[in-house]
Amino acid sequence: MEKAKSLIFLLLLMGSAVFGQNDVLITWDQLADVRFEETYDEGTGSFYDKPVFGPMIQSMEGRDVKITGYVIPMDVNLNVYVVSRFPFSSCFFCGNAGPETVVDLQMSDKSITFKNDDRRTFCGRLLLNTERYSELPYILEDVKLCP
Repeated sequence: MEKAKSLIFLLLLMGSAVFGQNDVLITWDQLADVRFEETYDEGTGSFYDKPVFGPMIQSMEGRDVKITGYVIPMDVNLNVYVVSRFPFSSCFFCGNAGPETVVDLQMSDKSITFKNDDRRTFCGRLLLNTERYSELPYILEDVKLCP
């Protein structure tokens, strides 16, 4: 009987690690903990809005997180997607929201495809981008679909 209990415990423990149960749920309201400062880039001779992240979101950098939103394909052929707080008609790229409402998805499995406005939950490691102004402020690395 003790062996059976130990086996069940081990399976439950392994299952939580496999299915991302240790990922921290992050909300869109938490991602709003950012402001943008106009910054001059000497290399290009132009100004850009540099993100300045609040302490709460800074504490999440590098952690495995989980977020739910609407998928927006950027380039289906190259498997480039973002997840958005809002559907496509109201998203950042349509001029109806800020850059803090989208997260770049760097998928671990490049064979997975999505349709516009699929509502999905993703797990990945959160990166805060302050230097590469041609990219989004929020990036998820090693992204997988979450249950």
